[in-house]
Amino acid sequence: MIRKIFSIIKKSIWLYPFIYGVLSLLGAFFIILIDSRYLLDLQSHMPSIFFTSIDLAKMILGIVAASFITITTFTFSTTMVVLTMYMSQFSPRIVENFLTNKNTMQAFGIFIGGFIYSIVSLLFMRDIISEYLVISASIGVIYMIVGLVFFLIFINGVATLIQVNNVIEKLFEDSLKKIEKYKKLIKTGTITNKIKIEKDRQLETVFCRKNGYIQYIHHENILELAKEIQAVIVFEKVVGQFVADDTKLISLYLKKDTEINETIVEKLLSCIIIGERKTEEQDFSFMIQKIVEVALRAVSPGINDPHTAIHCIRIIGILLRQLSDLENGYIVKKDDEDESIMTIFEAFDFEKTLYFTFSQLIHYAKDDVLVIISIFKALRFAMEKASNENKLIIISFSDYVWRKIAPELSEGLDYKILKHEKDEIYLLK
Repeated sequence: MIRKIFSIIKKSIWLYPFIYGVLSLLGAFFIILIDSRYLLDLQSHMPSIFFTSIDLAKMILGIVAASFITITTFTFSTTMVVLTMYMSQFSPRIVENFLTNKNTMQAFGIFIGGFIYSIVSLLFMRDIISEYLVISASIGVIYMIVGLVFFLIFINGVATLIQVNNVIEKLFEDSLKKIEKYKKLIKTGTITNKIKIEKDRQLETVFCRKNGYIQYIHHENILELAKEIQAVIVFEKVVGQFVADDTKLISLYLKKDTEINETIVEKLLSCIIIGERKTEEQDFSFMIQKIVEVALRAVSPGINDPHTAIHCIRIIGILLRQLSDLENGYIVKKDDEDESIMTIFEAFDFEKTLYFTFSQLIHYAKDDVLVIISIFKALRFAMEKASNENKLIIISFSDYVWRKIAPELSEGLDYKILKHEKDEIYLLK
């Protein structure tokens, strides 16, 4: 539950505005106390250039407040335009990549924080401190300069993030990180094709209690729970899969005459985060899906940008190359002291990944020879590093692609080039 709340907060677009807003509010109160001489007198310790009269401070803070609210409005309008472009040209799933960009949200936070500081400072500019010189205006000017720097960073970030090649590159880098994270998970256990469980254990089933996508699995917590109840815990679903209420989620293989209570069931379910949408934290296939959706938009008649689709497919080929040497089966994590206690999770299926990655692209671009050629090249990239088992899967899938191409590509120069690319895959067998 704590991790789910943390994940929601981390991805909230109001996280940085809230943090900077609160800090600016506290900072304004602190400066007000200094200007009122309730805390300390800085005038004798700092250059006089930083101090102004009350009237000048009010004028400067008013200008700073107006400037920040103007910049905030412009930034918000720009963000809405970018989000509209993302949804129309890329994919609705990629919108959150822009919204959760650190530089974008920090800029919002700085602008809102600057406005709060200026307004609160103006509110407490009373005649009671008119006899003193104040530092509030100088702090406001410094804040304004920082805000302008972040405004330039925001504009540069927007100019960078609206370029399709940069969007694809960012998705590629994030996908590589998730794949590396998955590989580290595999190293904590072993891969097996068959599940071997003691015959004398009794089976208990835990069902899902809500609808949604599996977003995160606490593997270590589940192993600790398996030690506590001396059981074999088999997770029946994979991260990213949609589950419904009363779906079979976990199989518990307990020692004979052992019972589990509601507390254990609640602990098990708390190790699994289920939400309304997919997340990429443990689901690298979701990141690949985003790249696929960019490619699909590129080959659509409305956009008609096949070269972007080709670039996406090449990137996907490199990602599949990173996955092609991994074994299919089940990830088994055993207790160091008692190997009969274990947790079992289904490993990613390379064949299914190939199918769900390329099936829509093949369907919508089967008459575009350059796109089909790029798919064969992507399969060849994956073939170069694939295990023997996955090489057979890639060859089988290349035959599937060959059968799906449009009839008009089955003759002439198109056929000759496609046949050559397909044969290149067989040569790596």
